This record gives sequence, structure tokens and C-alpha cells, in this order.
Amino acid sequence: MKQNRMRLPSRVMHAAGVCALSLACLSASAGSSDAPASNEFAWRGALALPAGASLVRVDVPVQALLQLQSREAHDLRVFNAAGAVVPFALLGRTDLSHAAPAVMTKPYSAYPLFAAVDAAKPARGAVEVRIDSGATQNSAWVRWDASGPAASGAGAVPQPLQAALFDLRSEEQTLDALALKLELPHNALVPVSVASSVDLKDWTLLATRGPLYQFEGPDAPGTNTLEFRQPVAVKGRYLRLAWPGQTGVTVRALTGRVAATQTLPEPTRAPLPPGTMDGNGLSWTLPFAMPISALHLQAARDNTLVPVRILGRNDGAQPWRTLASSVVYRLDTVGQGNSNPPTPLHGVSLRGLRVEAARGMALPEGGLQATVEFAPLQVAFLASGTGPFTLAVGRAKTQSAAVDASLLGAVSPAKLAELPAATVAQVQIQAASGLDRVAPAWLPEGVGLRTVLLWAVLGAGVLALGGVTFSLLRQLRAKP
Repeated sequence: MKQNRMRLPSRVMHAAGVCALSLACLSASAGSSDAPASNEFAWRGALALPAGASLVRVDVPVQALLQLQSREAHDLRVFNAAGAVVPFALLGRTDLSHAAPAVMTKPYSAYPLFAAVDAAKPARGAVEVRIDSGATQNSAWVRWDASGPAASGAGAVPQPLQAALFDLRSEEQTLDALALKLELPHNALVPVSVASSVDLKDWTLLATRGPLYQFEGPDAPGTNTLEFRQPVAVKGRYLRLAWPGQTGVTVRALTGRVAATQTLPEPTRAPLPPGTMDGNGLSWTLPFAMPISALHLQAARDNTLVPVRILGRNDGAQPWRTLASSVVYRLDTVGQGNSNPPTPLHGVSLRGLRVEAARGMALPEGGLQATVEFAPLQVAFLASGTGPFTLAVGRAKTQSAAVDASLLGAVSPAKLAELPAATVAQVQIQAASGLDRVAPAWLPEGVGLRTVLLWAVLGAGVLALGGVTFSLLRQLRAKP
């Protein structure tokens, strides 16, 4: 009996081979897209290395931070000239500085000051205090036992001054702030000056940041801390706090905040473009995922005082959530501390930012200038392969390629911040276009839209090849 063998025509075999080869190429392309090339990143900077250095560090510029698409900086690479990723580690703020937690001193009681009244004599135990008043010096009285008025006399009643005295002569620590126990009038700024003296006669004014305030209502903004612009050694000194012209203020005690032995590195700042006015608020769409450590809101005009709420969200479909409450103020005629400091946001990553006026008030005329602050970010890398080396940042849905800092040679993480520094010599920025930078939120990290489309084409090709093969087999079987 003669056996019949079904043989596919040569043109069918050729078509099937071409289709299979195309599918193999698509598969290889889809697989290789998980290892991005340097030109797929939105920001690229050529690095200039110190001569002979093999393990170096580089500060990530603020323009690069504004391109990050991952809050953990997963979309950051260091490439060599061959296009290979060299070993690198991310150094955050905790790696660059190891400041001790805040330490507070014991509390110090406030001693009220009383004006020296004509014909009044100081009571027993009262001490004279000289107070500068313009070009003249006036006298005041204080009683260290705080048992009553500091002066007495026929028909004379000593008048309390809007000031208080503190005896910090025994304090050994250097201070960078004063936390006050006090009562404040609501919804008003209270400028408080601080001066120091060793003899209660000659006083030195100490520069501080901002006034004190307390607004009414639950979760209303307020502050009772005076920060020094420079650390102050208070051993052997008195401190005098004064709030002239301010009523309803009662200062009862203070606690000093001990200055840290190591200062934290300065934050990186970037101004935001003008916000979009929306009702009683300003909104921004943020193109980056870099965590925001603080937001600095500045009024454009003098004599501004507006309590605000800062809100954020990560998607336009989400409701706004409150991040912080603060006060925007600008008082050019006050002198030092005439505008509000940045408001901490504690490293939140946002795609939408909004600032609203609180307590039924309106945002100040002239608008607000918003500046975001980031914790500094450095990269330590091993200069393996040939240069030039490139720092690349900004690619959505990219997996991390960083290694632990301790794996870079025999250098401890604490010493990495002391490595020789590279600099960014030349920068290339390209617009966010192309499939690799279009990343829907439903895609998992490390998978770009181009990868999904390539695999979709691959799947469709497999189905088409299977359909053609099945159809040809049916036709051959139908022949006698």
C-alpha cells in the first residue's frame, strides 16, 4: 500500500518562515526594551571626572530632579561610552549628613519687666535692667523671685512692659531656637525681638526667623518657636524677649533647642511656573515625581497676611487631600523676619499641587510665587569601562539599577560623601515624546508602552500564523 504524504507548497513554507523570523525579531526587540539606552532618558549630562579617579560622586542637578519619574529615583542611570550601565549608588540626605535628633534644654521661667516710675523706689530684691529706646536708655526693674511688682512708692504703680527676661547664665549648650510657652492673640502676627546681655546694661540684638502667630480653629496654623539665624552661645548671658505694641501676649517660659553638631546640607530649590487660578486657589500640574521636602510660598506685594491650606494628589481623578496649613505674610516695614519661611511637606511625591486661602479669605493680590525644595541627591559610581560617562534621568516605568552603597569597593557608606566630585559638563534635554516616555498608570514598573505594543504585535502574529497554518492543513486534507 502506497503511503500518501502531505507536503506544504514551497510558497507557504516561505511565507511561514518570513513570519516566524519577523516574530522572532519582534520578540527580541520586546525583550531588549527592558534595558533602556541612554537616549531614552529625558535629561542627559556628560560628566567630567577628576584625573585618575575611579570611584567618584556627582550632585544630581535640579534640572535633572525635575525630570525624575520615580520618587525613589529608579529612572536614573550612569552610562559609559559603550552604552553600558556602570555600578552606582544613590546618596540621599541621610547619607550626606548624620545630624543627631533635636535635643531640648530644661525650661527657663520668664521674669516680667516693669517700667521705672518717677518717685518710685525699687522694692527689696528688685534689679535694674537697662533698655535701649532709640537714642536713649531707659531703666526697668525685675524681681527674680517673681513675687510681685518690682517697685513701690507713694501713689506709684509700676507698669508692666511688653517684655520678659530669662536667666540662661548656667546653660552650657549652644542654641539654635527657642520654644516658648506663651499666650498669643489669635489671627495676628506677633514680631518678637531677642537680645542678649552679660550685665543687664549692654544688649546685643540676635537675628531670628519670622514672627509668632496662632490662628483660630481646629488644625489652624500657628508657631511658638523662634529660630536663630546663627547658633547662639548663651552661657553667662541673659536673654530679653520684647514685643512692643502687641497686646494680649503673655510669655511664661522657654525651652532651648540645642544646635546640631552637624548641619544638614542645603536643600535644592526650583521655582514653579505661575499656577492656574481655580476658584479660591492656585493649582499646578507637576511633571516630576521627586519628593518635595518643603514648599516656599511668597507674596508679591507688601502688607500681606493670608492663612492657606496646601493640598495635593497623584491623579486628576483623585480628591485633593490636605498636606499642611501655613500663613503667607510679607511685611517689608517690619525689618528682620519680614516674610514667611518654607512650609515642610516631609518628602511627599505629587502630580498635582494646590494652594487655597483659608478662613474665608482671598489669595493676595499679585498672586503667589511657589518654590519647591528637594533634599539633595548625589550619585556615587564606579568609573568602569571607557569614558565619557553620562548621567541620565527621566524615563517612566523604569526599574531601579542602583546598588547598595556598601558594595562600591571597600568604602563605607559614610565615606562616600567624601569621594572626589565629578561635574556635569554638558546637558541634553529632549521633550517627553515617544512610546518609552508615555506610561499609563496601569502599567507595572519597568514595562513601557512600546514593550506592551511589541508583545501585542507578537501575540497577533502568532495567532495569524496559527490561523494560516490551520487553514492550509484543512485544504490539504480536503484534497482526494
